[in-house]
Amino acid sequence: MGRRDSALADSVFSTVGVLAQGLSRFAYTAIVGRLLGASDLAAVNTAFSVAILLSLTWPTAAGNAAGAFARSDDGAGSRLLLRSFSFSLVPIVIVAASVAVALGAGWPAVVQAVLLTATWSIYIFGRGIFIGGGRVRAAAVWDVATGLLAILLLLVVIGCGWHSWLLAPAIVGYAVFGIAALTSREWAGRPAEGVSRRFATFIFWNSLSLIATNGLMQVSMIVAAGFSSSQEAGQFAAALSLATPVSMVAQAVTQALLPRFSQWSELDAASRLSNVRRATVALAVVMAAGCLLVVVVLPWALPLVYGAAFAPAVALAQGLMAAVFGFSLSVFLAAYLATIGRARTATVCTAIGSSAGLITMLFAANGLGGSVGAVVGTVVGMTLSVVLLAAASLRAPAPSATPGAKSSRARR
Repeated sequence: MGRRDSALADSVFSTVGVLAQGLSRFAYTAIVGRLLGASDLAAVNTAFSVAILLSLTWPTAAGNAAGAFARSDDGAGSRLLLRSFSFSLVPIVIVAASVAVALGAGWPAVVQAVLLTATWSIYIFGRGIFIGGGRVRAAAVWDVATGLLAILLLLVVIGCGWHSWLLAPAIVGYAVFGIAALTSREWAGRPAEGVSRRFATFIFWNSLSLIATNGLMQVSMIVAAGFSSSQEAGQFAAALSLATPVSMVAQAVTQALLPRFSQWSELDAASRLSNVRRATVALAVVMAAGCLLVVVVLPWALPLVYGAAFAPAVALAQGLMAAVFGFSLSVFLAAYLATIGRARTATVCTAIGSSAGLITMLFAANGLGGSVGAVVGTVVGMTLSVVLLAAASLRAPAPSATPGAKSSRARR
Protein backbone atom coordinates (compact mmCIF):
# COMPACT_ATOMS: atom_id res chain seq x y z
CA MET A 1 0.00 0.00 0.00
CA GLY A 2 2.93 2.28 0.78
CA ARG A 3 4.30 1.88 -2.71
CA ARG A 4 0.92 2.68 -4.25
CA ASP A 5 0.62 5.81 -2.11
CA SER A 6 4.13 6.84 -3.08
CA ALA A 7 3.43 6.31 -6.79
CA LEU A 8 0.19 8.30 -6.51
CA ALA A 9 1.96 11.14 -4.70
CA ASP A 10 4.71 11.19 -7.32
CA SER A 11 2.12 11.31 -10.10
CA VAL A 12 0.31 14.19 -8.40
CA PHE A 13 3.45 16.24 -7.84
CA SER A 14 4.75 15.52 -11.33
CA THR A 15 1.40 16.56 -12.80
CA VAL A 16 1.38 19.77 -10.76
CA GLY A 17 4.89 20.62 -11.92
CA VAL A 18 4.37 19.95 -15.61
CA LEU A 19 0.98 21.67 -15.54
CA ALA A 20 2.69 24.69 -14.00
CA GLN A 21 5.10 24.78 -16.93
CA GLY A 22 2.28 24.13 -19.40
CA LEU A 23 0.15 26.90 -17.92
CA SER A 24 3.18 29.17 -17.86
CA ARG A 25 3.77 28.57 -21.56
CA PHE A 26 0.07 29.11 -22.21
CA ALA A 27 0.18 32.40 -20.30
CA TYR A 28 3.35 33.27 -22.19
CA THR A 29 1.70 32.87 -25.58
CA ALA A 30 -1.51 34.51 -24.36
CA ILE A 31 0.41 37.62 -23.31
CA VAL A 32 2.22 37.77 -26.64
CA GLY A 33 -0.99 37.26 -28.62
CA ARG A 34 -3.02 39.71 -26.56
CA LEU A 35 -0.46 42.51 -26.49
CA LEU A 36 1.41 42.07 -29.77
CA GLY A 37 -0.95 40.24 -32.16
CA ALA A 38 -1.22 37.07 -34.22
CA SER A 39 1.98 37.47 -36.25
CA ASP A 40 4.25 37.65 -33.19
CA LEU A 41 2.32 34.78 -31.62
CA ALA A 42 2.89 32.64 -34.72
CA ALA A 43 6.63 33.42 -34.65
CA VAL A 44 6.95 32.54 -30.96
CA ASN A 45 4.97 29.30 -31.24
CA THR A 46 6.87 28.22 -34.35
CA ALA A 47 10.16 28.69 -32.47
CA PHE A 48 8.84 26.58 -29.60
CA SER A 49 7.69 23.87 -32.01
CA VAL A 50 11.09 23.69 -33.72
CA ALA A 51 12.91 23.52 -30.37
CA ILE A 52 10.64 20.77 -29.02
CA LEU A 53 10.81 18.81 -32.26
CA LEU A 54 14.62 18.88 -32.31
CA SER A 55 14.84 17.88 -28.64
CA LEU A 56 12.94 14.70 -29.45
CA THR A 57 15.90 13.41 -31.48
CA TRP A 58 17.83 12.48 -28.29
CA PRO A 59 17.59 14.80 -25.21
CA THR A 60 13.99 13.93 -24.30
CA ALA A 61 14.62 10.20 -24.50
CA ALA A 62 17.83 10.63 -22.47
CA GLY A 63 15.70 12.32 -19.80
CA ASN A 64 13.26 9.42 -19.91
CA ALA A 65 16.18 7.01 -19.48
CA ALA A 66 17.34 8.96 -16.43
CA GLY A 67 13.82 8.81 -15.01
CA ALA A 68 13.33 5.12 -15.70
CA PHE A 69 16.68 3.59 -14.80
CA ALA A 70 18.97 5.99 -12.94
CA ARG A 71 17.68 5.02 -9.51
CA SER A 72 17.84 1.29 -10.21
CA ASP A 73 21.45 1.59 -11.40
CA ASP A 74 22.57 3.45 -8.25
CA GLY A 75 23.90 6.30 -10.36
CA ALA A 76 26.20 4.03 -12.38
CA GLY A 77 24.96 5.38 -15.71
CA SER A 78 24.60 9.02 -14.71
CA ARG A 79 27.86 10.21 -16.22
CA LEU A 80 27.14 8.28 -19.41
CA LEU A 81 23.70 9.85 -19.76
CA LEU A 82 25.04 13.35 -19.19
CA ARG A 83 27.79 12.85 -21.73
CA SER A 84 25.46 11.50 -24.41
CA PHE A 85 23.02 14.33 -23.74
CA SER A 86 25.75 16.95 -24.04
CA PHE A 87 26.97 15.56 -27.34
CA SER A 88 23.43 15.51 -28.71
CA LEU A 89 23.06 19.26 -28.18
CA VAL A 90 25.70 20.09 -30.78
CA PRO A 91 23.89 18.92 -33.93
CA ILE A 92 20.43 20.03 -32.84
CA VAL A 93 21.46 23.62 -32.09
CA ILE A 94 23.18 23.76 -35.47
CA VAL A 95 19.96 22.64 -37.12
CA ALA A 96 17.97 25.18 -35.10
CA ALA A 97 20.24 27.98 -36.28
CA SER A 98 20.02 26.75 -39.87
CA VAL A 99 16.21 26.70 -39.78
CA ALA A 100 16.11 30.23 -38.37
CA VAL A 101 18.47 31.49 -41.08
CA ALA A 102 16.47 29.69 -43.78
CA LEU A 103 13.32 31.46 -42.58
CA GLY A 104 15.06 34.80 -43.01
CA ALA A 105 15.37 35.57 -39.31
CA GLY A 106 17.66 38.31 -38.05
CA TRP A 107 20.55 37.61 -35.70
CA PRO A 108 18.50 38.06 -32.47
CA ALA A 109 16.05 35.39 -33.67
CA VAL A 110 18.88 33.05 -34.68
CA VAL A 111 20.54 33.40 -31.28
CA GLN A 112 17.25 32.78 -29.50
CA ALA A 113 16.49 29.75 -31.68
CA VAL A 114 19.80 28.20 -30.63
CA LEU A 115 19.39 29.03 -26.95
CA LEU A 116 15.73 27.99 -26.78
CA THR A 117 16.53 24.61 -28.34
CA ALA A 118 19.43 24.07 -25.93
CA THR A 119 17.64 25.19 -22.77
CA TRP A 120 14.40 23.35 -23.55
CA SER A 121 16.47 20.20 -24.02
CA ILE A 122 18.26 20.85 -20.72
CA TYR A 123 14.91 21.38 -19.01
CA ILE A 124 13.37 18.14 -20.26
CA PHE A 125 16.54 16.18 -19.45
CA GLY A 126 16.65 17.80 -16.01
CA ARG A 127 13.13 16.60 -15.23
CA GLY A 128 14.36 13.07 -15.85
CA ILE A 129 17.20 13.64 -13.42
CA PHE A 130 14.79 14.76 -10.72
CA ILE A 131 12.43 11.84 -11.37
CA GLY A 132 15.23 9.27 -11.48
CA GLY A 133 16.62 10.62 -8.23
CA GLY A 134 13.25 10.35 -6.51
CA ARG A 135 12.93 14.15 -6.25
CA VAL A 136 9.54 14.60 -7.88
CA ARG A 137 8.50 17.27 -5.38
CA ALA A 138 11.65 19.27 -6.02
CA ALA A 139 10.92 19.12 -9.76
CA ALA A 140 7.41 20.45 -9.11
CA VAL A 141 8.76 23.34 -7.01
CA TRP A 142 11.27 24.32 -9.69
CA ASP A 143 8.60 23.99 -12.39
CA VAL A 144 6.38 26.48 -10.58
CA ALA A 145 9.22 28.87 -9.74
CA THR A 146 10.78 28.97 -13.21
CA GLY A 147 7.39 29.22 -14.91
CA LEU A 148 6.57 32.32 -12.87
CA LEU A 149 10.04 33.71 -13.52
CA ALA A 150 9.58 33.40 -17.29
CA ILE A 151 6.23 35.22 -17.18
CA LEU A 152 7.61 38.08 -15.08
CA LEU A 153 10.59 38.49 -17.38
CA LEU A 154 8.31 38.47 -20.43
CA LEU A 155 6.30 41.36 -19.00
CA VAL A 156 9.54 43.25 -18.47
CA VAL A 157 10.70 42.56 -22.03
CA ILE A 158 7.40 43.70 -23.55
CA GLY A 159 7.17 46.67 -21.20
CA CYS A 160 10.63 47.83 -22.24
CA GLY A 161 9.79 47.42 -25.92
CA TRP A 162 12.39 44.71 -26.56
CA HIS A 163 10.14 42.87 -28.99
CA SER A 164 13.05 41.25 -30.81
CA TRP A 165 13.81 39.22 -27.67
CA LEU A 166 10.43 37.69 -26.87
CA LEU A 167 11.93 34.22 -26.34
CA ALA A 168 14.62 35.35 -23.89
CA PRO A 169 12.40 34.98 -20.77
CA ALA A 170 11.55 31.37 -21.63
CA ILE A 171 15.23 30.65 -22.25
CA VAL A 172 16.14 31.97 -18.80
CA GLY A 173 13.40 29.93 -17.10
CA TYR A 174 14.42 26.65 -18.74
CA ALA A 175 18.10 27.35 -18.04
CA VAL A 176 17.47 27.92 -14.33
CA PHE A 177 15.51 24.66 -14.05
CA GLY A 178 18.26 22.78 -15.86
CA ILE A 179 20.98 24.16 -13.61
CA ALA A 180 18.97 23.21 -10.52
CA ALA A 181 18.56 19.66 -11.83
CA LEU A 182 22.15 19.16 -12.95
CA THR A 183 23.47 20.29 -9.58
CA SER A 184 20.98 18.21 -7.57
CA ARG A 185 22.95 14.95 -7.54
CA GLU A 186 26.43 13.49 -7.95
CA TRP A 187 27.33 12.72 -11.54
CA ALA A 188 29.93 10.14 -10.68
CA GLY A 189 30.79 6.50 -11.12
CA ARG A 190 31.48 4.34 -14.12
CA PRO A 191 28.62 2.73 -16.00
CA ALA A 192 28.16 -0.88 -14.98
CA GLU A 193 28.71 -3.57 -17.57
CA GLY A 194 25.80 -3.64 -20.00
CA VAL A 195 24.44 -0.26 -18.88
CA SER A 196 25.84 1.61 -21.90
CA ARG A 197 24.15 -0.69 -24.37
CA ARG A 198 20.88 -0.72 -22.47
CA PHE A 199 20.74 3.09 -22.30
CA ALA A 200 21.71 3.50 -25.95
CA THR A 201 19.07 1.01 -27.07
CA PHE A 202 16.39 2.59 -24.91
CA ILE A 203 17.24 6.15 -25.99
CA PHE A 204 17.48 5.29 -29.67
CA TRP A 205 14.12 3.57 -29.89
CA ASN A 206 12.42 5.92 -27.45
CA SER A 207 13.65 8.88 -29.54
CA LEU A 208 12.14 7.39 -32.69
CA SER A 209 8.90 6.76 -30.84
CA LEU A 210 8.83 10.28 -29.39
CA ILE A 211 9.41 11.82 -32.80
CA ALA A 212 6.62 9.73 -34.26
CA THR A 213 4.25 10.58 -31.39
CA ASN A 214 5.11 14.11 -30.24
CA GLY A 215 6.53 15.27 -33.53
CA LEU A 216 3.17 15.42 -35.29
CA MET A 217 1.88 18.04 -32.85
CA GLN A 218 4.93 20.21 -33.47
CA VAL A 219 4.90 19.69 -37.23
CA SER A 220 1.27 20.83 -37.28
CA MET A 221 2.40 24.34 -36.28
CA ILE A 222 5.01 24.35 -39.03
CA VAL A 223 2.45 23.17 -41.62
CA ALA A 224 -0.02 25.82 -40.47
CA ALA A 225 2.66 28.48 -40.85
CA GLY A 226 3.77 27.17 -44.23
CA PHE A 227 0.31 26.94 -45.81
CA SER A 228 -1.29 30.01 -44.21
CA SER A 229 -0.70 33.71 -43.82
CA SER A 230 0.98 34.89 -40.62
CA GLN A 231 -2.40 36.03 -39.30
CA GLU A 232 -4.02 32.64 -39.98
CA ALA A 233 -1.02 30.86 -38.51
CA GLY A 234 -1.46 33.02 -35.43
CA GLN A 235 -5.01 31.70 -35.05
CA PHE A 236 -3.71 28.12 -35.12
CA ALA A 237 -0.93 29.07 -32.71
CA ALA A 238 -3.56 30.27 -30.23
CA ALA A 239 -5.48 27.02 -30.59
CA LEU A 240 -2.34 24.92 -30.18
CA SER A 241 -1.22 26.87 -27.13
CA LEU A 242 -4.53 26.09 -25.44
CA ALA A 243 -4.02 22.40 -26.14
CA THR A 244 -0.51 22.37 -24.66
CA PRO A 245 -1.35 22.41 -20.92
CA VAL A 246 -3.89 19.62 -21.34
CA SER A 247 -1.50 17.44 -23.33
CA MET A 248 1.22 17.89 -20.72
CA VAL A 249 -0.88 16.19 -18.03
CA ALA A 250 -0.33 12.78 -19.61
CA GLN A 251 3.36 13.50 -20.11
CA ALA A 252 3.71 14.35 -16.43
CA VAL A 253 1.88 11.21 -15.28
CA THR A 254 3.89 9.09 -17.71
CA GLN A 255 7.24 10.45 -16.55
CA ALA A 256 6.30 9.92 -12.91
CA LEU A 257 5.35 6.31 -13.66
CA LEU A 258 8.54 5.46 -15.58
CA PRO A 259 10.19 3.89 -12.51
CA ARG A 260 6.96 1.93 -11.94
CA PHE A 261 7.00 0.69 -15.54
CA SER A 262 10.51 -0.61 -14.93
CA GLN A 263 9.28 -2.48 -11.85
CA TRP A 264 6.30 -3.91 -13.75
CA SER A 265 8.70 -5.45 -16.26
CA GLU A 266 9.83 -7.84 -13.50
CA LEU A 267 6.31 -9.07 -12.75
CA ASP A 268 4.57 -12.03 -14.34
CA ALA A 269 2.68 -11.27 -17.55
CA ALA A 270 -0.80 -11.33 -16.01
CA SER A 271 0.10 -8.91 -13.19
CA ARG A 272 1.87 -6.57 -15.57
CA LEU A 273 -1.08 -6.49 -17.95
CA SER A 274 -3.49 -5.86 -15.08
CA ASN A 275 -1.43 -2.91 -13.86
CA VAL A 276 -1.10 -1.23 -17.24
CA ARG A 277 -4.79 -1.72 -18.06
CA ARG A 278 -5.82 -0.15 -14.78
CA ALA A 279 -3.46 2.78 -15.27
CA THR A 280 -4.59 3.29 -18.88
CA VAL A 281 -8.26 3.39 -17.94
CA ALA A 282 -7.57 5.88 -15.16
CA LEU A 283 -5.60 8.14 -17.48
CA ALA A 284 -8.24 7.87 -20.22
CA VAL A 285 -10.99 8.94 -17.82
CA VAL A 286 -8.98 11.91 -16.55
CA MET A 287 -7.99 13.05 -20.04
CA ALA A 288 -11.50 12.62 -21.48
CA ALA A 289 -12.96 14.73 -18.69
CA GLY A 290 -10.29 17.38 -19.13
CA CYS A 291 -10.67 17.56 -22.92
CA LEU A 292 -14.46 17.76 -22.74
CA LEU A 293 -14.26 20.53 -20.16
CA VAL A 294 -11.93 22.53 -22.38
CA VAL A 295 -14.23 22.05 -25.40
CA VAL A 296 -17.17 23.41 -23.42
CA VAL A 297 -15.42 26.51 -22.08
CA LEU A 298 -13.46 27.41 -25.24
CA PRO A 299 -16.15 29.58 -26.94
CA TRP A 300 -15.95 32.18 -24.20
CA ALA A 301 -12.53 31.43 -22.66
CA LEU A 302 -10.40 31.78 -25.81
CA PRO A 303 -11.66 35.24 -26.87
CA LEU A 304 -11.47 36.31 -23.23
CA VAL A 305 -7.80 35.35 -22.99
CA TYR A 306 -6.52 36.30 -26.45
CA GLY A 307 -9.06 38.91 -27.45
CA ALA A 308 -12.01 39.01 -29.83
CA ALA A 309 -9.69 38.95 -32.83
CA PHE A 310 -8.88 35.32 -32.04
CA ALA A 311 -12.49 34.05 -32.13
CA PRO A 312 -11.78 31.98 -35.31
CA ALA A 313 -9.34 29.91 -33.26
CA VAL A 314 -12.16 28.43 -31.14
CA ALA A 315 -13.18 25.76 -33.67
CA LEU A 316 -9.53 24.89 -34.31
CA ALA A 317 -8.86 24.45 -30.60
CA GLN A 318 -11.96 22.29 -30.14
CA GLY A 319 -10.84 20.03 -32.96
CA LEU A 320 -7.37 19.74 -31.44
CA MET A 321 -8.84 18.39 -28.19
CA ALA A 322 -9.61 15.10 -29.96
CA ALA A 323 -5.95 14.97 -31.02
CA VAL A 324 -4.82 15.78 -27.49
CA PHE A 325 -6.79 12.84 -26.08
CA GLY A 326 -5.21 10.43 -28.55
CA PHE A 327 -1.79 12.00 -28.03
CA SER A 328 -2.03 11.60 -24.26
CA LEU A 329 -2.79 7.88 -24.40
CA SER A 330 -0.20 7.37 -27.14
CA VAL A 331 2.59 8.91 -25.06
CA PHE A 332 1.64 6.78 -22.07
CA LEU A 333 1.39 3.48 -23.93
CA ALA A 334 4.50 4.10 -26.04
CA ALA A 335 6.57 4.84 -22.92
CA TYR A 336 5.26 1.69 -21.24
CA LEU A 337 6.15 -0.50 -24.21
CA ALA A 338 9.61 1.07 -24.47
CA THR A 339 10.35 0.53 -20.79
CA ILE A 340 9.43 -3.17 -20.83
CA GLY A 341 11.65 -3.82 -23.85
CA ARG A 342 9.16 -3.38 -26.71
CA ALA A 343 10.40 -0.03 -27.99
CA ARG A 344 10.39 -1.24 -31.58
CA THR A 345 6.73 -2.16 -31.34
CA ALA A 346 5.89 1.28 -29.96
CA THR A 347 7.94 2.96 -32.67
CA VAL A 348 6.26 1.04 -35.49
CA CYS A 349 2.78 1.83 -34.14
CA THR A 350 3.43 5.54 -33.72
CA ALA A 351 5.32 5.82 -36.99
CA ILE A 352 2.38 4.34 -38.91
CA GLY A 353 -0.05 6.69 -37.19
CA SER A 354 2.10 9.79 -37.63
CA SER A 355 2.88 9.01 -41.26
CA ALA A 356 -0.82 8.71 -42.00
CA GLY A 357 -1.43 11.93 -40.09
CA LEU A 358 1.28 13.85 -41.93
CA ILE A 359 0.06 12.70 -45.34
CA THR A 360 -3.51 13.64 -44.40
CA MET A 361 -2.28 16.97 -43.08
CA LEU A 362 -0.50 17.92 -46.29
CA PHE A 363 -3.38 16.91 -48.55
CA ALA A 364 -5.95 18.65 -46.34
CA ALA A 365 -3.80 21.78 -46.07
CA ASN A 366 -3.78 22.11 -49.86
CA GLY A 367 -7.56 21.95 -50.05
CA LEU A 368 -8.74 23.37 -46.73
CA GLY A 369 -5.92 25.69 -45.74
CA GLY A 370 -2.95 25.19 -43.43
CA SER A 371 -4.76 25.59 -40.11
CA VAL A 372 -7.70 23.28 -40.83
CA GLY A 373 -5.44 20.78 -42.57
CA ALA A 374 -3.13 20.73 -39.54
CA VAL A 375 -6.05 19.92 -37.23
CA VAL A 376 -7.46 17.19 -39.47
CA GLY A 377 -4.09 15.52 -39.98
CA THR A 378 -3.23 15.62 -36.29
CA VAL A 379 -6.53 14.04 -35.28
CA VAL A 380 -6.17 11.25 -37.87
CA GLY A 381 -2.58 10.52 -36.88
CA MET A 382 -3.17 10.46 -33.13
CA THR A 383 -6.30 8.33 -33.42
CA LEU A 384 -4.55 5.68 -35.49
CA SER A 385 -1.51 5.70 -33.19
CA VAL A 386 -3.48 5.11 -30.01
CA VAL A 387 -5.52 2.32 -31.61
CA LEU A 388 -2.37 0.48 -32.69
CA LEU A 389 -0.58 1.05 -29.36
CA ALA A 390 -3.58 -0.14 -27.37
CA ALA A 391 -3.76 -3.30 -29.45
CA ALA A 392 -0.06 -3.94 -28.86
CA SER A 393 0.01 -3.31 -25.11
CA LEU A 394 -3.46 -4.08 -23.73
CA ARG A 395 -4.84 -6.94 -25.78
CA ALA A 396 -2.35 -9.63 -24.77
CA PRO A 397 0.26 -10.08 -22.01
CA ALA A 398 3.51 -8.28 -22.74
CA PRO A 399 6.76 -10.28 -22.82
CA SER A 400 8.60 -10.69 -19.55
CA ALA A 401 11.95 -9.47 -20.81
CA THR A 402 13.50 -6.48 -19.11
CA PRO A 403 14.53 -3.37 -21.04
CA GLY A 404 17.46 -4.01 -23.30
CA ALA A 405 17.13 -7.78 -23.15
CA LYS A 406 18.33 -9.72 -26.16
CA SER A 407 15.49 -12.13 -26.44
CA SER A 408 13.55 -12.06 -29.66
CA ARG A 409 10.31 -11.59 -27.76
CA ALA A 410 11.54 -8.38 -26.16
CA ARG A 411 12.47 -6.93 -29.53
CA ARG A 412 9.19 -7.51 -31.33
